[in-house]
Amino acid sequence: MFGNKLQFVEDVPKSVSERKRELRAYMKERRGANENRDVKERLLIENALAALQTVFKGACTEITALVYLSFSSEAPTDGLIERLLEKGYKVCCPRIENGALCAVEYGEDLTLSEFGIREPVGQAYTGKIDVAITPLLAVDGEGNRLGYGGGYYDRYFKNKPQVERMGYCYECQLVKSVPTETGDERLDMVVTEKRIEKKFREKRK
Repeated sequence: MFGNKLQFVEDVPKSVSERKRELRAYMKERRGANENRDVKERLLIENALAALQTVFKGACTEITALVYLSFSSEAPTDGLIERLLEKGYKVCCPRIENGALCAVEYGEDLTLSEFGIREPVGQAYTGKIDVAITPLLAVDGEGNRLGYGGGYYDRYFKNKPQVERMGYCYECQLVKSVPTETGDERLDMVVTEKRIEKKFREKRK
């Protein structure tokens, strides 16, 4: 027979890594369901150019931007890269080498990584990077970014604290809170099709 005393088991708090994993799955689905991408892309590009103009005081010919090559349902960057080049920016794109992210000057020759992501071909760029236009799954109001879990951008930013960090994403990727842990690096600004947020730099110092 069962006793008449009930025992309650308290919910075990989830670890940060578990919360991140669940949020990644949810945000991939949410981003994938995003609609009207053509219109949003045009607005994203204009907002990104406006943000860069403000941050660098219009000196675009002296600025080198590291811009991710978009993959899957990420906010597309091909049009942005084209506009940056037209305006005189130097554009580099990321490549993973020996477990680390490096910058390679953008060109027509691209290859696919083991994850199916486009990467530039050529020698690593050793000059100064002024701004990194960064992919993400989610970002919160403190500039905390949820990436894909590899930590490549976090390590890159840790080693290059002078680089301006721009999150480039859809409005639907803004969330109330992103779980964080040691080693996570904050963004300096976030650009979506609806807004430019530039309030994070002081918070990450």
